[in-house]
Amino acid sequence: MTESVSFGRAADYYDRTRAVPDEVMARLVPELTTRLPAAEACLEVGVGTGRIAIPLVEAGVRIVGVDISAEMLGKLRAKRAGAWPQLAIADATRLPFRDATFGSAIVSHVLHLVPAWRRAVAEMVRVVRPGGVLAASRGGGGEGWHHAVRRHFFVEAGDPSWPPGMDDIKELDIEMEKIGAQTIPFPEMLSEDSSSIDELLEACEAGIWAACWSLDEATRRRAAAATRKWAAQEFGDPQARRPTVNGSVWRTYRLAQQR
Repeated sequence: MTESVSFGRAADYYDRTRAVPDEVMARLVPELTTRLPAAEACLEVGVGTGRIAIPLVEAGVRIVGVDISAEMLGKLRAKRAGAWPQLAIADATRLPFRDATFGSAIVSHVLHLVPAWRRAVAEMVRVVRPGGVLAASRGGGGEGWHHAVRRHFFVEAGDPSWPPGMDDIKELDIEMEKIGAQTIPFPEMLSEDSSSIDELLEACEAGIWAACWSLDEATRRRAAAATRKWAAQEFGDPQARRPTVNGSVWRTYRLAQQR
């Protein structure tokens, strides 16, 4: 049985709460397509509902997607309207493919959910040919009011251990350097938006974010109430809309020609 965190419970609201802004996707897709070897299949690990895979397929990339959640893959299959990724249920730490099957692999916002993330990386390296490309992303740590309020909520909730897997993309840099992979520069993928303290805490209280899933409803409710009181004193009106900066930190790595 896998220890990796499944997003099956979030399948019904995943697209609504995890959508990549159009302006970010308009920058991300060209950046990825210029780095992925042309005319070779690309494996996406943790393909989910296809938020990365769909735009890449539409841009001409041949995607094979795996995910541990049948519910997430069901949402992706429901979007079929033409050429779509080949899909399979599989764990990132045990990929059902032969060595050197793919020209590239993508893993976006997944490795922090995999306790044995180094094994997952080794599996991706195994199934990508020598000289191929691995693309990976991790959500930014954040700063400002949004980060402070989230952090206070989790402290009030007992500071549950999170994430179970890779915490910082720099950890992946170290692992890839060990195997002789070359890091290829990637621009920041940031977007500006606005939100309120109430909106953020409502999401935390509802258990929308995976970091909340280990907390029972009573704990989430108590932590949200305490954080609202603190945030009102710290930042003022909890209903006021405040600017936010959201983003992902991406890396691409060129694998060594020899193993």
